Amino acid sequence: MIPEDFITPLLRLAEAAGANTPLAIGVIARMSAVAFLAPGLGERAVPMRVRLAAVLAMTTLVAPTLVDAGAPQTASPAVLASIIGAETAAGFIIGFSMRLAVFILQMTGTIAAQHLSMSMLFGPGIGHDQESPLSTIFIMAGLAIAAAGGLHIEIAASLIRSYQLFPFGEMPLAEDAAEWAARGGGEAISIAFTLAAPFVVLGFVYTIALAAMSRAMPQLMAAFVGAPAIIFAGMVLIAGTASVIVTHWAGILGAIIVDPIGGMR
Repeated sequence: MIPEDFITPLLRLAEAAGANTPLAIGVIARMSAVAFLAPGLGERAVPMRVRLAAVLAMTTLVAPTLVDAGAPQTASPAVLASIIGAETAAGFIIGFSMRLAVFILQMTGTIAAQHLSMSMLFGPGIGHDQESPLSTIFIMAGLAIAAAGGLHIEIAASLIRSYQLFPFGEMPLAEDAAEWAARGGGEAISIAFTLAAPFVVLGFVYTIALAAMSRAMPQLMAAFVGAPAIIFAGMVLIAGTASVIVTHWAGILGAIIVDPIGGMR
């Protein structure tokens, strides 16, 4: 026979878990949306089992901090559906703000590759979208540095703070979300173009030189001479600027994680 002093704690634990079921479901909904979009976890190469384990781990970390957040202990299906919808929307906003940082690296690599004649040199990348080789290199380098710097801990801390920005069970306002998305997208494009500025300048100089060469010697196949030169010069430029780009990007990602809706600068 099982001792009573062993059964009693289990019954209390089950009762407490049942009382906090709406809270746990809401937290899982927010964590799932974040895990689908967050840097590192949201990449195509990450198995779904790993994402599920991350969602459960983050739920275990975050849920105990929300016991006094005003979540109902019992909820009807309609109330539970509204909680899931609100928490999913909040998680999507938080996750998308973090994903914007990855988009910065992706756009930076794409802009640079287009000016270096390297747009599709090595095939597909690691993301959900078609990427240039430079985008893949920048994204892998950025995610490696972020993961080595404790990205998972920073994301967990940000998710705990996120309930101050988006209270539990409250649907974010559509107009605020639209304004934030427009501002964040514009900042991401601006930062990506700034980071890729050296490659844009190199591509402009290459185009002018190629035009002058074709003008001076029309019989010369200038493109065959210029293509190896621009690729070599681009490789040298990448070696000199990649560390600066990734380091600056790591600061942007840190700012986003600290305040997902506060901007990137």
